[in-house]
Amino acid sequence: MVFVPFTAVNHHKKSVTVGVGLLSRETIESYEWLLKAFLRAHEGKAPKIVLTDQDAAIKQEVESVLLNSRHRLCMWHIMKKLQAKV
Repeated sequence: MVFVPFTAVNHHKKSVTVGVGLLSRETIESYEWLLKAFLRAHEGKAPKIVLTDQDAAIKQEVESVLLNSRHRLCMWHIMKKLQAKV
């Protein structure tokens, strides 16, 4: 199972959870469904920035479903992978 939190920053610069998803698989179809459900729940308003790990399926769907969102990679995940390889 994959837990997918949707976190935003409010006007007090505090993190707030605005949605969550629980997926049985990390597939393109699963992420497509989740991101479209998120958009429906938020009246079509997409986030400005999306931070993800380096999973190819979510990268593809962020770019195809959230057209006006900027996709960025999470530095924590990058550093964790770097430490494992060095």
